[in-house]
Amino acid sequence: MLRVSHSRLKPGRCPGYDHGPRQVEIATFALGRFPVTNGQFATFMAATRYRPEDSHNFLRHWENGSPPADKRSHPVVWVSPRDAEAYLQWAGLRLPTDLEWQWAALGDTGDRWPWGPNFLAGHCNPGGAGTTPVDAFPQGAAASGCLDLVGNTWEWTGPEYDDGWHQWRLIRGGSYFRAAGSKWYVDGGLQPANMHQRFLLQGEGLNRCATVGFRAAGEIVT
Repeated sequence: MLRVSHSRLKPGRCPGYDHGPRQVEIATFALGRFPVTNGQFATFMAATRYRPEDSHNFLRHWENGSPPADKRSHPVVWVSPRDAEAYLQWAGLRLPTDLEWQWAALGDTGDRWPWGPNFLAGHCNPGGAGTTPVDAFPQGAAASGCLDLVGNTWEWTGPEYDDGWHQWRLIRGGSYFRAAGSKWYVDGGLQPANMHQRFLLQGEGLNRCATVGFRAAGEIVT
């Protein structure tokens, strides 16, 4: 976990959202240097014997209850926000908020990418071939020290929103997969760190997919 200091943040303007830039204040918090991996989630499963009530698509990529040996250091996917929060409660942690995630990725630089203003090949998962180990692109680290923030998997954030008709979460970072063939698909592939996407929640089985993982956050008492 990395300590992120109390500071001010100017979020970037996000496609589809007319809410910024604006100043907000963020208290000191801690954020995982990497997304939670298959191996870490397997430790949680062994310790708690966690099983969701609705297990449709839960850890769909695992084999016989275990992650593939060559993917233990890849970000865990096929987990819903409820699954992620079960892990985090066990670990004494929580999901980061959308604004905490952006602050850790960009700070107040005004950049679009964790490593600077311009996209640079070789700094993140380029897409097309599935997930990669969370430490595969050290040159893509943000100034905070956090890695793997864009291009590997989207990441769940909190809280959950409910307008009385829909429930949704905001996800960050983009993923290795970009759908093609219809203008109705949401933007896929790697995304700049000043962009978020609304993920409509539709039931546990549909809230789990191959392109969304999560990262742990925590409080710091000062």
